[in-house]
Amino acid sequence: MKGKNIALGTAATLLALSPAYWALAVASEPPTVADPVAEARAAEVDAEAAAQATQERMAAADIVDVPVSFTVVNQNRTLAACAVDGETYTIRGHLTAPRALLEGEAAGEETPITLYEHGIAGGEWYWRTDAEGYHYAEELALRGHASLTIDRLGYDSSDQPNGLGSCIGGQADMAHQITEQLRDGSYEVGDPDALPGDETPSFERVFLAGQSNGGQIIQIAAYSFHAVDGLMIMDWTDLGLTPEANARFFTSLQTCLRGGNDGYAYYDLGTEEFETGNFTETEPEVLELSLPLQNAHPCGDMVSQLGGVLMDVQHVSEIDVPVLFMYGAESARVEGGEEHRALFTSSPDTEVVEIPGAGHYINQAIEAQQAFDLAADWLDRQGG
Repeated sequence: MKGKNIALGTAATLLALSPAYWALAVASEPPTVADPVAEARAAEVDAEAAAQATQERMAAADIVDVPVSFTVVNQNRTLAACAVDGETYTIRGHLTAPRALLEGEAAGEETPITLYEHGIAGGEWYWRTDAEGYHYAEELALRGHASLTIDRLGYDSSDQPNGLGSCIGGQADMAHQITEQLRDGSYEVGDPDALPGDETPSFERVFLAGQSNGGQIIQIAAYSFHAVDGLMIMDWTDLGLTPEANARFFTSLQTCLRGGNDGYAYYDLGTEEFETGNFTETEPEVLELSLPLQNAHPCGDMVSQLGGVLMDVQHVSEIDVPVLFMYGAESARVEGGEEHRALFTSSPDTEVVEIPGAGHYINQAIEAQQAFDLAADWLDRQGG
């Protein structure tokens, strides 16, 4: 109860201060942000070669990796009330799984899958770093698991409407819509011939995983719809954002309150902030591949995040499925994983793990293999 009161008080204070802060923000000039797209062009040749190498490794390991897409409505039926535009969009990503697992699905076996939601400054690429030993979806497939990685609405390959028409509750609703489509096989596969069966795979058991504010999204989906079999919350907590995280949040909010760039803004101001805020003990190759991919985020998601925290601390206690909490020991963004875990009083099984030396972006840390092992082991134990 003490943790809940602290969280409510903190969030309420931030919300109360927001109008005054917003007035100040509007009166000042927005900061200048380096363009990561220009940096991406400079690294394009290396990135393409790395992506080709990834595909060759997966083919050699008999891993199916196919593009998929989901038609969703940007609506919000969750408990985290916030405004959305109500339009229909396409969410794109990849289905990655051992061929043997999909052959079993085609033969009628019960098959699980995990939907992965990236964080505020990432995209699907967070789960698909094209360096050997760091590609999360590949590594989980090598350990026997099926993954769906996506670009959320407003990111990279998925549709990108004005970012003011999105919100954190809407993102959670879309995660639920994708969950339903995974269960009934009503999504589109870009290369059906790559699949072992004649029909789009359907999955009886669906787990949700989310990194950073992707963790908040999956929490909202879980307590609003009660339609998933387990959660993996990675580097998110409603109780312990660091001073650095709060400072960057409100700086980015300033840009959003000016309308952003078609409703989008960067959480980290330039490549240096992006690196120091997310990457710790990271191989140079992984940094070279990752840093140019920094994403801007929909401003509507950011503006609605504090209200989402208020709902979280009231309702995560209603989540009644197993939950794994995973944190980088050196994260510059979040702290207090055990306090966050304590709010999940209805979950039959909660577990907190910490990856030594890892920063906010665990998948790109030198100790990433430990994180992959822990995630795969937890899914094994939960039937995922």
